[in-house]
Amino acid sequence: MNHKYLVGAVIAAGCVPMVSAQEAINFNSALQPAKGAMIVRQQLRYFEADFVNAMMNRDIEQYQLSTTIVYGVEPDLTLIFNAPYRFRKIDDNLSGVTHRDEGFADMTALVKYQLYHVDTGPTDTARLNLLGGMEVRSGDSNFSSDSYDPLLGLVYTQSHGRHGFDAALLWKFNTAGGPAPDRLRYDVAYVYRLQPEQYTVDKLTALFAVLELNGSYETNGDQELFLSPGIQYVTRKWALEATVQLPIWQDLDARMERDFIIGLSLRLHF
Repeated sequence: MNHKYLVGAVIAAGCVPMVSAQEAINFNSALQPAKGAMIVRQQLRYFEADFVNAMMNRDIEQYQLSTTIVYGVEPDLTLIFNAPYRFRKIDDNLSGVTHRDEGFADMTALVKYQLYHVDTGPTDTARLNLLGGMEVRSGDSNFSSDSYDPLLGLVYTQSHGRHGFDAALLWKFNTAGGPAPDRLRYDVAYVYRLQPEQYTVDKLTALFAVLELNGSYETNGDQELFLSPGIQYVTRKWALEATVQLPIWQDLDARMERDFIIGLSLRLHF
């Protein structure tokens, strides 16, 4: 059998982890796990921030451990659940008091439905997905909101050879009322496969470089944009990821300004 077609057959059999190849680190891609397949992702994120206005002057450190479960219901239908646990330290520079809090932040439940899908090669694809779901209040400590907020968005993924591209829009409808804003999150990513130059039967693991832009706009006028380089090491059964997010634009009045974000994650494929 021709080597190219043999690799294609191996990929079709699910031995190459298409669901974790050539996709972004900090937002959803349009790739889908196979029917009955599951991905469990553990991600640790750390950031430092400050919140300064006429009423307060605070320095903030926060760790967040997120558990994400992705399950393939059908080839074109995926369920996603995310539960973040946070530990936060706040130094109040006006009073000299340090506050520490920990607890579950709001959880997210999403349905991802494939609207468009065309494959032009063993690892070449273009896909468009619809995202819909809910951000669910945890009710835990200071990390919970007071509402259940609908989510609606689109995500597009394209890969060709060693190159990949992801783009996503996700709108949160804040139902708390009052000053609580709606929020638009927008993301784009370019992914390049560093190794191998070509997949073969003996080379089914891969190393990817990732460069993302991650932004948000809130209806109260708050806006921010991050430049996020990262790296991924992908095998048949697991993937390791690391990213750093650096602010390139922040216009925030109602919340803290993050100085940087570091993310490390492990994905397990079942």
